[in-house]
Amino acid sequence: MSATHTFSSLVPDVILDAVESTGLWSDSRIYPLNSYENRVYQVGIEDSSPVIAKFYRPERWTEAQIREEHDTLLALQEQGVPVVAPLAFEGKTLFLHNDIYFALSAKLTGQHPEADNLDQLYQLGERMGQLHHAMPTPFTHRISVSPLEQIEQAGAQILAGEHLPQRLKTDYQKQISRLHEMSAAQLNVYWPTELRAVHGDSHRSNLMLHNEEFHLLDFDDCQNGVAVQDLWLHLTQTENPRQQLSEMIEGYETYLPFDTRELGLIDVFKSARIVNYAAWLQQRWNDPAFVKAFPWFTSEEYWINHLNELKSCELEWGNMSR
Repeated sequence: MSATHTFSSLVPDVILDAVESTGLWSDSRIYPLNSYENRVYQVGIEDSSPVIAKFYRPERWTEAQIREEHDTLLALQEQGVPVVAPLAFEGKTLFLHNDIYFALSAKLTGQHPEADNLDQLYQLGERMGQLHHAMPTPFTHRISVSPLEQIEQAGAQILAGEHLPQRLKTDYQKQISRLHEMSAAQLNVYWPTELRAVHGDSHRSNLMLHNEEFHLLDFDDCQNGVAVQDLWLHLTQTENPRQQLSEMIEGYETYLPFDTRELGLIDVFKSARIVNYAAWLQQRWNDPAFVKAFPWFTSEEYWINHLNELKSCELEWGNMSR
């Protein structure tokens, strides 16, 4: 059964049956939340607060990888790190229904961080420092980041696909090769000898200000990586990011020293993310949710803009760490 067909089976009755298999009793209210890689719903519970039901995309993570994510979240919660951990029922947090793994968590309300808010950037840095301090050892089952491999594989996937216009392929190949070459040079100088456990996808939507402190959401991409991975996505000023970096690093060092050499990796991660995003859309294009949400993906205008964005990465190379 394909992942697309499996997700298409998530009709309301199936979602409710899955939630109620944990022992909860639903009031039949279901509200889909923004999530494309997985499927996430708010489900009402009789005489109680609603829960968030997350259905994992089949064949993306192994059971061991998901369980390690859950165990990490429960350990972080026990240490007082503000995270949204999975709910346990009879000691279990991961469940299987209709061949799809799912988990439940409490609903959290609040606001996402404000771009360019220096006070909040300090708090974000502080939260990431607390997170990394509480996760001192690398993961056993989760992946380890490899940005050079990501650029190479994502670029090859796009070039082999049917969506990149033929007339752009030669230029695209040259640009990927150039970014790969520049990234390899940076990694050779700045890559650390050891990786650490990180959130891996700590963009603004995965943090929420609740009860006056930032909570970390969605550890679906937690991995072994480097500290700067959990900071650079909050940089919004490409011309002069030093003040933003200063605030985050100052907050981070409330808990841990920050190796400023890692700033030399920001351009590598930025380039890898841009290429990976396009490759991700192409890889998931057989999922109807993607066709509906990203109709512009198959347009020539999108690919021209995507190529120009990669070229701008080269032109801006080094701005983040100056």
